[in-house]
Amino acid sequence: MNGIDLFRLGRRLIKLGVESLPPSGREALPSSYGLVLTDVFENPDSAISEITARTGFPQSHVSAAVAKMRDRGVLVTTVDANDRRRTLVRRSPEHAAAAERLVAPIEPALSRALGDSAERELLDVITALELLARHLTPSTAAGPAPSSSSHTVGC
Repeated sequence: MNGIDLFRLGRRLIKLGVESLPPSGREALPSSYGLVLTDVFENPDSAISEITARTGFPQSHVSAAVAKMRDRGVLVTTVDANDRRRTLVRRSPEHAAAAERLVAPIEPALSRALGDSAERELLDVITALELLARHLTPSTAAGPAPSSSSHTVGC
């Protein structure tokens, strides 16, 4: 594998991830907003910089996503009492149950991508993806990014 192969694989994995995301039922938002939302649901009271580190998105993108979802009433923001320069983000109380619905199983998309070899290769591919996620997912000082013990990806 070389850099070009890695880039192509990364783009393919992004497409499979987007294909795995459940429909929102609302006005379409970029899938990256769903990933920011999931990060906030999994890590309440995180600062924008912490969300940025875990998701790998630029800070301006995370800030825009948080502002959009705050305006929709999905997220709430507060000023950090310990450091008034930091904004902390959490889900709104009205959307507490939404976290349980934000699960996106990856098996259907992977099975379609694998085609005829799906049954033989699916567990190998999932195991490889979990290994890559464990080693390559951005982390913060608080520890590694959350991972799932099941074969689903939150979104």
